[in-house]
Amino acid sequence: MIAIVDNGKGADEIARFLRAQKDIVKPKDAASAKASAYILSDGDLKHQKDNVKLIEKTNRPVLGIGAGYVFLGAAFGAKAVPTKGDKIERVKIERPSPLTLDMKRVFSVVQTVTHRIQDIPENFDVFASSSKYEFKIIQDNEKPLFGVHFNPEQGSEGSKILDNFAHFVEMWGKYHK
Repeated sequence: MIAIVDNGKGADEIARFLRAQKDIVKPKDAASAKASAYILSDGDLKHQKDNVKLIEKTNRPVLGIGAGYVFLGAAFGAKAVPTKGDKIERVKIERPSPLTLDMKRVFSVVQTVTHRIQDIPENFDVFASSSKYEFKIIQDNEKPLFGVHFNPEQGSEGSKILDNFAHFVEMWGKYHK
């Protein structure tokens, strides 16, 4: 079961896109949820403490979206700064990632996020970028932690990210019990 942490924006939409078993949980309940993976939705930065606690505690796959992406960065010391949501943005895959399987090298996403991380955390690499922001998709080099600085649940080609994450979780579960 994938736990979708509802930080205030997009959790219901994420649940509609995911074909895997899922449950929507509140940020304060996320760390105690019995899940095979977590998706941290976009939303309010006031939920940072609960999300960071979850990230630090779990050894399960995590996908941070929007504010969830900022929380992922914050768990590893990155500073959040305000940004402007541009709606539709072109993203370029810089290197292969489980999140970008079977995707075009350049694809369109919907972005309504209001914050970004200023510097990439140590041990993370950039897997996709745009002309406006170089850290569009980040991934930890050792742990199954992913972050996307856009809203795949709002459609466009970014929705494939949610399918790819669910597939990754399924494969991860087979080999990491």
